[in-house]
Amino acid sequence: MTPARGTVYLVAGREVTALAGALSEALTTDGATAEAVPDTSDVPDRLTDENIRGVVISDDGDCDGVAVFEELRAAGTDIPIVLVGTDPDPDRVTEALRAGVTDYVTAATPAALLAAKLEAYATRWPTDWWVGASQWDDISSGVSHDAKNPLNVVMGRLELLDIGEPHEEPLLRSVTRVESLLTDLSRIGSIACPVSKTETFSLADVAREIWAAASYEDATLEVTTDAAIDAENDRLQLLLRELFDNAVAHTEGPVTVTVGDTESGFYVADDGPGIPESDRDNVFEQGFGTTREGEGYGLFLVDTAARAHGWTVSVRDSESGGTRIDVTTV
Repeated sequence: MTPARGTVYLVAGREVTALAGALSEALTTDGATAEAVPDTSDVPDRLTDENIRGVVISDDGDCDGVAVFEELRAAGTDIPIVLVGTDPDPDRVTEALRAGVTDYVTAATPAALLAAKLEAYATRWPTDWWVGASQWDDISSGVSHDAKNPLNVVMGRLELLDIGEPHEEPLLRSVTRVESLLTDLSRIGSIACPVSKTETFSLADVAREIWAAASYEDATLEVTTDAAIDAENDRLQLLLRELFDNAVAHTEGPVTVTVGDTESGFYVADDGPGIPESDRDNVFEQGFGTTREGEGYGLFLVDTAARAHGWTVSVRDSESGGTRIDVTTV
């Protein structure tokens, strides 16, 4: 997206509208200007103007900048959104950036610097992951949909052919693998967008529900927690399901999976073979796998769902020598 003549940046909120004049003078794009909008509730209506390339929102006093940001993103706004605080608490800045705001600056930020940031944000791929995840969701879903049509044709033709051994099984396995990869591709974008609304769940109840639905063979679940957790339901379920799948898939023979809590979150552990220490820095990367059967997306999806909540994940040995994944939620 390239700023054109007539580019407008809105400065919203009574505490920061005084910035509009200085910002207009500092903008270097030919014809660009900044307009003050004292009442943030008027911003959504203003965004129907295609010349508007960004919004600067107050995060002081009576204005909850994060709430305004989430409202605008929920409405489908994909332009840069920068929050401004007079003397923001570091925890507030962290909260805002985790929510997905494009940037957070202080009221003391020089107008020229803020203008440079805005003009840069308006000309490059979205910097906040809310927009990036939404666009990736559209892209990946389109690719997955388009690729599955010819795959269905291939599967149909294979069923009609009497190929026989040794070719039939490898061909079907390859097609199934591609289909699995496309499914994972389409899921990544949908779970990467920051969580905006959470509910309180019993971690034990959710874990048992997922385990019962999976019907794992030669596997046992032990739950040692009665903790409650604030999360978005679908992504919490996905996170736990992928951890359970990972533990069972990487263990030959019976395995016990344990869900417990920690002072800063919860963990999922198993008594399987464990993850070599040399691999632990890479296990959450996209496509990293330690078995031929795995596609390397399970723990990547776990990390993606965790980051969407503002959580972090780490791996270490379990007490039995298997794998333990810690999810830090605070």
